[in-house]
Amino acid sequence: MPLNEKSKSVLKKLAVVAGISVTSLISYEVFYWFTHVYEYDARIEAELTTLSSRIDGEIEKVYVKEGDRVKQGDLLVALKSEVQQLKIKALEADLIREEGQRTKIEAEMIAFERDVNSRLATKRETIKARKVEHATIRNRFELTRKNFARAKILFEKKLTSKKSFEQEQSKVLLIEAEVENSAANIKVAELELEEVKSSKSKIDVFIAEKNIRNLNISKIRTLINQEVSKLTYHFVKSPINGIIDSVYKYKGEHVEEAERMILLHDENSLWIEANVDESQLRHLELGQRVIIDIDAYPYPFQEFDGVVTFIGSVTTAQMAGGQATGNGRPRKQTQRIPVRMKILDPPKKIAPGMLVEVNIQIYDQIRF
Repeated sequence: MPLNEKSKSVLKKLAVVAGISVTSLISYEVFYWFTHVYEYDARIEAELTTLSSRIDGEIEKVYVKEGDRVKQGDLLVALKSEVQQLKIKALEADLIREEGQRTKIEAEMIAFERDVNSRLATKRETIKARKVEHATIRNRFELTRKNFARAKILFEKKLTSKKSFEQEQSKVLLIEAEVENSAANIKVAELELEEVKSSKSKIDVFIAEKNIRNLNISKIRTLINQEVSKLTYHFVKSPINGIIDSVYKYKGEHVEEAERMILLHDENSLWIEANVDESQLRHLELGQRVIIDIDAYPYPFQEFDGVVTFIGSVTTAQMAGGQATGNGRPRKQTQRIPVRMKILDPPKKIAPGMLVEVNIQIYDQIRF
């Protein structure tokens, strides 16, 4: 066989092999296209937490820098708080003063009650003694009256002297005066008892003053709690376990209420979001396996496994507000559906915004 004939044979064989290879590649790509949803433009997303100032103030210290890992409750930023602390100390001094006044009123009320009760007991005993004395005097008066009546009879019968009769008469008059004086003393003592009883109304004044102090104390305690709560606004703490993404303010800077200072994310909340062509929506199911290529870890050196966790119910155009032509009617164009995927074996170094490519395996849903 001449040399040119051999060359032609080799070329034919090579052409056949190349044709078979191209056909196989095309067949593989066609099969792969039917059995996989491939999306080049996907990104790693995360739940970002923005921490803003709740008050106006000057930053005293920033305790973190970008890239730091923090735990929930860690102090991130402190604002100057001397004025706030002075307010709390002033209110605490007012509270101590009011509590002291209340204690004084309570002591005065107790002393007054004891004094009134003691005076009441004394007056009651005085009245009791005077009534006993009055009864004794009345008994003496009755006896003297009987003696006077007998002396009068004897005097009328001239059986006793006028002097004896007059002595008995004087005794009656004297004891009668004692009876009246004793009754008057009882009346005075009873009036004094009523006067002491009426003085107990002063206790109501003490109670009213005590209630006023209690209200003041309650008000001051409420103000202290409010100021202590405001004091916590000077210390910005992390609400989550996460990574610091951005620090916007630094020591010495003035911040206003609602002005952002720190941005962080929870590294355990990362997911991949891809906007998939609407024509592929019918093939997607929750739980489908995903092969993930992260640009920072290029294929074929490393691939990562994932799973579909969310399939959107509206298109990205609707979420963006929609697009319309000049006559108000929507343009005819392919729409995309947001799909989220979880990385089952994420790398140690990963951050929101990183680019990835996702390969969603859908061959279980294909019906030829």
